Amino acid sequence: MISEFDAILEEVTRAEDGGLSQAKIVAKILGKSAGKDKVREAELRDWLVARVREGVLRGPFATAKSKLYFAAGRGPSIESVGARVERLVSQSGVKLSSKATLEKKIAGLDRRFFADAVADAIARKAILEVVCGRSKYYLHRDVAVERLGFGDEPAATASLTFADLLPIYRRLKAEQSGFSTVKIFDVIEASGASKAEVHRVLVEEAKAGRVALHPTTSVGLPPEVVAAGVRLPGFAEPFITVVVKDGR
Repeated sequence: MISEFDAILEEVTRAEDGGLSQAKIVAKILGKSAGKDKVREAELRDWLVARVREGVLRGPFATAKSKLYFAAGRGPSIESVGARVERLVSQSGVKLSSKATLEKKIAGLDRRFFADAVADAIARKAILEVVCGRSKYYLHRDVAVERLGFGDEPAATASLTFADLLPIYRRLKAEQSGFSTVKIFDVIEASGASKAEVHRVLVEEAKAGRVALHPTTSVGLPPEVVAAGVRLPGFAEPFITVVVKDGR
């Protein structure tokens, strides 16, 4: 059973950005017993859910015809869609790109990441947002600097805040198909902030009841993931993951 399941990871990896459908995964494992062997089907579903939570797989992404799984780092994501948005906005030069026009150019599975990709690009100041009435338009940061004479803003001196981490948490959550439990290691890596600063914010927010920190009960986690965890007095194990409460 373990070797069969490991073979799924190999096939999904070989599929690259094409992904592997749930139907093909079921057919590979169950063969002619698909739809009949409920026990093995349940084991397979649990195995897939566990691999998605671990970050080894991404999915399932529902299309009109199937549900797709991708290997980590493959398939549509906020980063890949964000890169497309940045290119489209950059290609428009000084002509403002409307949100509606941009969204029409993002199709398929990519479209579900469009809103978060735009928000992330704005947060990173890769693109600038201009609001006119109820419409939103975008200009690439480089175009604004090079052709319109906009200067770079002074570097911020304020310390890291929860508002800084929230869009990062949302992006990581979206990348793992909406699972709310996000590794603190991933938050630190994505934020570019120091471990101490991220820990300070998370502990403050946990005390305020806005986030929940959880220790791991799993074994075999990479040492860097464990090292990035928050250690609190009175607890033997580090807190490895974070969940933002109230749907923030």
